Amino acid sequence: MDGRVAWISYLSVAALLMLTAVPSLAAQKRILLIQSYDPSLPWTGQCERGIRSALPESVALDITYLDTKRRTPAEYRANVDEAMARFQRTRPDLVMLGDDNALRILGPAIADTGVPVVYFGINNNPRSYFRSLPPNVVGVIERIPLFHWVRVLTGVVPDARNILVLMDDSPTAKAIFDTNFMGRQSVAFDGRTVRCALIDEWARWRETVLANGYDFILMPIYHALKDRNGEHVDYKTVVAWTSEHGTAPVFATQDYAVGDQGVVGALVLVGEEHGAIAGRLAAGILRGQDIADLSALDDQQGRMFFNRKQLARFGLVLPPDLAERAVFR
Repeated sequence: MDGRVAWISYLSVAALLMLTAVPSLAAQKRILLIQSYDPSLPWTGQCERGIRSALPESVALDITYLDTKRRTPAEYRANVDEAMARFQRTRPDLVMLGDDNALRILGPAIADTGVPVVYFGINNNPRSYFRSLPPNVVGVIERIPLFHWVRVLTGVVPDARNILVLMDDSPTAKAIFDTNFMGRQSVAFDGRTVRCALIDEWARWRETVLANGYDFILMPIYHALKDRNGEHVDYKTVVAWTSEHGTAPVFATQDYAVGDQGVVGALVLVGEEHGAIAGRLAAGILRGQDIADLSALDDQQGRMFFNRKQLARFGLVLPPDLAERAVFR
């Protein structure tokens, strides 16, 4: 008799545990994060860490990578198809799209399903990727303060009169060009000439770097260069070669580009902080916040990094106020 009571009691407890577990499982939210690039790119990992820091631990985060920097459109087509298949298979509660290519390629199709979409790392106007911006789409725009950085650098290189903004010809670079140069190859700025060059081929990039006539070079985007065989040139190679062979100081917009064998300095939108902003937007929507009450956010808060060895190489001295705020690497 005692054994039967114990068995009934055990079944009762087990049933109770199952009943209490069901709401917990039902309440778990799922996010599909589609990254434009590959996991080896530091910006990608930084944004992911920021997103995770802003989400409750109960949220399941599924990540897939399109790898559009290193691969051609024909090569990354399979990754796009897999990302869309994963979306259809898992039916997440929310989708996060990292950087312009993911939003451009997959944003319209996913938004049409009604699932909330949070974008981040977008350099272009997000509306340009849709016929009209859907009500279920919101996010964070990555505004690289290009001409603010140029103005700061003219305090570091005070005699500069001719400045080159050098980029690959990726959609991200073209968005920066359109936003800042308005279709012009060069602009007059603070009594100086700032020219922009978009280059797709590694040999031409090197020729441009070796050409004389520029007082400093700013390279915001350089991750999609190809050699003459169409093979991707790793960004580390681009940074190291450009730094070593540049006849003028070279600056960037990524902290990982700054170093003894890297560029002189960078004004950086920190990926962890950028991702955290997007993560907080996503967390609010999952908690029931009406997406119609949210607005797109601009991330323009930069942090400045410099390298002492590279500053000394070109005989550059930071103004005191800038030196106090700078991070040295």
